[in-house]
Amino acid sequence: MVLIVAVLVGIIPESGPHLIFVTLFAQGTIPISILLASSVAQDGHGMLPLLAESKKGFLAIKFVNVIVALLTGLTGYLLGF
Repeated sequence: MVLIVAVLVGIIPESGPHLIFVTLFAQGTIPISILLASSVAQDGHGMLPLLAESKKGFLAIKFVNVIVALLTGLTGYLLGF
């Protein structure tokens, strides 16, 4: 469940929400696979210019990021990371 939340928070085009997962990892609350998935899904402020230019392009890239983040996080979790 935390994996899905981490990836969904990664859709937000800002870097601030990602700090929640960094803090949780630093406290030992979540495994590195969840942090990795959050990092893959999170683009920070770099996506804001694309969002202003093309909403369709933004959504296409975010869709790919979400799929890759879910696969990465799930694979890491199943491998014990």
